[in-house]
Amino acid sequence: MMATLGGMVSGAFLLLLLFFIIFAQSLKAGPDSAPEADGIVVFTGTSPVRIETGLELLGDGKGQRLLISGVYEDQDFDMILAMAGADAERLRCCIDLDYRATNTVGNTQETALWAEVHGFSSLIVVTSSHHMPRAFLELRRTLPTTSLSAYPVLPPNVRLDYWYAYPGTMALLLGEYMRYLYVLSGLPGFN
Repeated sequence: MMATLGGMVSGAFLLLLLFFIIFAQSLKAGPDSAPEADGIVVFTGTSPVRIETGLELLGDGKGQRLLISGVYEDQDFDMILAMAGADAERLRCCIDLDYRATNTVGNTQETALWAEVHGFSSLIVVTSSHHMPRAFLELRRTLPTTSLSAYPVLPPNVRLDYWYAYPGTMALLLGEYMRYLYVLSGLPGFN
C-alpha cells in the first residue's frame, strides 16, 4: 500500500516537473510582427519594457488606442508619454491609463470595461513572456468573444535561453507556472 502511494506521488511529481519544463521551454519573447487590432493593452509590471513596447505598437499603427493597465501611482501621464520619445505628441490623444488594477484579474476586468466603452472586438495583449499564459487565460475568461493577439516581451532581468542555469529566472518561472496551474484549475480567489 505504501509503495503504491509512494509510486503515485513520485509519478505525480515527475509529471508536474515534465509539464513545468514544457511550460518554461514554450516561453518566448515577442513575435516578429503583430497583427493590427482595434486596441492594444499593456499589463504593467516592474519592467518599463512592457510600456515601451505598447507605445511602439501604437506608434506603428497596430491599434487605435492603448490601455496601460495597473499603472503605479508614482507614474503620471507625462512620465509615461516621455517613454514614447519622438512620437509623444502624436500619441498623446490615444493613451489611456488605468490606476485601479493591482493584479492580473484586475487588469482583465479593466481591459473588459475599456474594450466595451470603445467598442473594440480585437486586442493586442502586451505583457512579459512568463506572464502571458496566465494573462491570456484570464482575458479569455473575461472577454470570450474578443479576438486576442499575444505580444510577449522579455524583461532584461529574465533569461529564457538557459532559464535552468539562472536561479532567479527559474524561481520566477516556477512561481508563474504554479499560478497558471491554479488559474487553469478554475478555482476562485487567486490574483
